[in-house]
Amino acid sequence: MRRRRIAIAGGAVAAGVVVAGVLALGGDGKPGPAPAAAASGASATVERRNLVDRDNVDGTLGYADTSSLVAGAAGILTGVRDPGAVVTRGHSLYDVDGAPAAFLLYGDLPAWRDFSPDMEDGEDVRQLERNLRALGHDADHDMDVDDDWDWATTAAVKRFQRARGLDDDGTLSRGEVVFRPGATRVGEAKAQVGQQVAPGAQLAELSSTDRNVTVDLDARRQSIARDGDAVTVELPTGRTARGRITDVGKVATKPSGDDRDSDPTIEVTIDLEGRAGRGTNLDQAPVDVGFAVDRRKSVLAVPVKALLARQGGGYAIEVLEGGAHRMVTVEPGLYAEDWVEVAGDGLREGMKVVTAQ
Repeated sequence: MRRRRIAIAGGAVAAGVVVAGVLALGGDGKPGPAPAAAASGASATVERRNLVDRDNVDGTLGYADTSSLVAGAAGILTGVRDPGAVVTRGHSLYDVDGAPAAFLLYGDLPAWRDFSPDMEDGEDVRQLERNLRALGHDADHDMDVDDDWDWATTAAVKRFQRARGLDDDGTLSRGEVVFRPGATRVGEAKAQVGQQVAPGAQLAELSSTDRNVTVDLDARRQSIARDGDAVTVELPTGRTARGRITDVGKVATKPSGDDRDSDPTIEVTIDLEGRAGRGTNLDQAPVDVGFAVDRRKSVLAVPVKALLARQGGGYAIEVLEGGAHRMVTVEPGLYAEDWVEVAGDGLREGMKVVTAQ
């Protein structure tokens, strides 16, 4: 865990923080006024902005909506998708005895019973019919997409089977179709091609293609993680992405094994936003997650490089007005992302200030 907050103690900036007006030593060894930076021509503007101070915590990049792919029938596993492959609706997830099996369909309900013309009404029937129509097997719209199985449902199932080289008997047993919310990414393999498998045997890990991040957060620091809060995520590529907390664990977990002396943690889940939220690579890669620990809204702020440490204590900024330079004493507030909140008499938004290069 790394802290980004800039701490101030005894009127001096903590070690590791660069301030533009680093005190210069005079000939008598006593600190003198910081040299003006105007000669460098570097300047910035006093801005009114929101500042957020963040704590950086280690996290792990992964994928949302994880589950296990299990075998639906006995036989020899003759094919399984490579890790990282994305399977879309109507395509198979693996092969058994040389034939494709487990065709992916979209839906929230699992396939908990066999599909056949004599089955009782249910929401799973509607879910199946919705997929059959989306795949083009009810082109004339003879089938009512509802909870009831009728002759048009059987006809659509047979067309689905013929298109995939299956026996067109109009029934689908559990294991022949797998329902997931959308396009599915295949993760780590749990079985090898050539292996004898039985129903229920684990074959591979599955997930959605939506990226997320998990953080094992020290349970004592649970207060910095709240559902819905925005966070920043520094990716292995060096890019910084936006994320939002979607789940904060309610039960602390004590590490086991070699880490059993570590403090209990809670699991925090973060969904990534924008382009960073999609992709199929870098599974389980380490990332840095920035949790907001303090914030200021609509405050006057300048780059940290504009601060000058005054002889005798305190801080000032060098203001440029009409070609003239004057010093304005300021009180620093929150430091965040190379900016610092400042307050002082006569200070206003839009002023030009000198900064260090």
